[in-house]
Amino acid sequence: MSGTWWAKFTIIALAVLFSVYALTPTLVAKAAHVRLAEQAATVGGAEVEATEQDEETTWWAGFLPDTQINLGLDLQGGIDLTLQVEVEEAVLSTVSRDVGPLREEAEKEGLSLDDVRRVRGEPALMIRLSEGQALTDLQRFIHERHSTYLYVGTKVEDGADYHVFRLSDEQQEYIGQRAVEQALETLRNRVNETGVKEPSIVLKGDNRINVQLPGIDNLQQAVAAIGTTAVLQFMLVDEDADQSKLEKALLVAEKELDEQTYSDDRSLSDWLARTGRIPNGDRLIWKYEKSPEGKDVRSRPLIIKDEIMLTGDDINDAHVAMNKFNEPYVALEFKARGGRIFSKVTGENVGKRFAIVLDDKLRSAPVIREKIGGGRASIEMGAGSYEQLLDEASVLSLVLRTGALPAPVTIGEVRTVGSTLGADAIRSGVSATFMGGAMVLVFMLVFYRFIGLVADLALLMNVVFIMALLAAFGATLTLPGIAGIALTVGMAVDANIIIFERIREELRLGKNARSAVDAGFEKAVVAVLDANITTFIAGVVLFSYGTGPIKGFAVTLMIGIVTTLFSAIFVSRTLLDFLTRKASARLAF
Repeated sequence: MSGTWWAKFTIIALAVLFSVYALTPTLVAKAAHVRLAEQAATVGGAEVEATEQDEETTWWAGFLPDTQINLGLDLQGGIDLTLQVEVEEAVLSTVSRDVGPLREEAEKEGLSLDDVRRVRGEPALMIRLSEGQALTDLQRFIHERHSTYLYVGTKVEDGADYHVFRLSDEQQEYIGQRAVEQALETLRNRVNETGVKEPSIVLKGDNRINVQLPGIDNLQQAVAAIGTTAVLQFMLVDEDADQSKLEKALLVAEKELDEQTYSDDRSLSDWLARTGRIPNGDRLIWKYEKSPEGKDVRSRPLIIKDEIMLTGDDINDAHVAMNKFNEPYVALEFKARGGRIFSKVTGENVGKRFAIVLDDKLRSAPVIREKIGGGRASIEMGAGSYEQLLDEASVLSLVLRTGALPAPVTIGEVRTVGSTLGADAIRSGVSATFMGGAMVLVFMLVFYRFIGLVADLALLMNVVFIMALLAAFGATLTLPGIAGIALTVGMAVDANIIIFERIREELRLGKNARSAVDAGFEKAVVAVLDANITTFIAGVVLFSYGTGPIKGFAVTLMIGIVTTLFSAIFVSRTLLDFLTRKASARLAF
């Protein structure tokens, strides 16, 4: 055999060896899964762990690639969540955070303000000027420093005149869009830290996000890690508020308000402020505890100043730590700006309480004993078992570390795909692919006889190459992906049929087998390339603009086109050239 033949067959052999190497982790994982399932069945469903003998027999696993074919949600089961981003809350939160900076900037500009607060339930600020200050000065200041706010008029509150500045519609829309984008990125960061393989997190509509978590079956844990808003806020407690009056006001509220309004913390707080039972500019917050049934129950009310000093955006890192009683808590490290603010606030409010509010619920309200520098703080986890507190601390540190969601999210549609359904889908898809492939193989053998064996061999190698590339890239195989493989089988045969028909035409013209093969490939290769390249472009478009299952179909389609060109043009050509290398060779059609 000449050097050219050796080179061609070496390329084919290397492709086969690469396929075996890339597919081995997938096959080993599948075999281990089946073995453990059988062992579990024999011991009555008990959990079976790998033994030392298993580890000894797989010492060579360290030399294998660390990627394998991952199964999508529709094949291995998992959780499908649709989250609704409450963009209105993001807008209101932005306005609340502007209260403190606006007051400080006004002081630097020499503009004296008696009070700055947010209009309850509206994206607007109320500003009360000190005596001797002109409205025109305030309007000029807002226009220069906070141009997104527009003056809308005056409002009487607590017997005083307030000037109202409302956030522009354009800015509200921008904040809403930005909140959805930040929520999307934050969710991706959280899911990546949980280690879920090949999740799908995509925007669905204007403010809805679809999250697919393959292989996850614990819905409660998934919602805790993914759907927790983790809006962390640091606010000062109003030490001048009369707690005894608050208890009487709550009794009145329980009688006068309907159950839904009374149970809603924000609505209850607004009602108390409107009726003068708590000071305007304050807010009622509740501390919650777990009931024996596992539900959150109101425990202790507290009146705090409705001015956000720090938020989760000011946190640089969060991790679980243990106190001197071996109880888990979350240790926080602020960013440079957050550390400066925290140090300033604690220095100016020694002896007062600092409320730590998470998702509109009071976590703790420690007394500030001294100025706290260094940019560090902590969140206690409350009462409960060690395991429960450790789980809560782990989830809280995760969501704070990866970033708080810019707005609350509500769980809309929840869909759990069971592993049994996934197994049925795999079985049906694989069976359909094998049946279709077998029919194609038989057709080629009957219609083209001996030369059909070449096409069949190239076709089998093509499927192996597709699976190997999917494994090498760690791609996710979905049910539409299996359909893409089945379609590729048909396209691969189509390429061989075009080439073989051209060879037949050359043989009818009286050429020998060798000349017919050369002419057939030369004349057919352009048509084969044209058909596959245009289909590949369609696959690129599907992958670029499609989501979820469409992307899975596009990936297998594009990989299949590449392997089809290799198997139909190079592998088939090499085999036919080798069979017709002698002038006396004949091709049986």
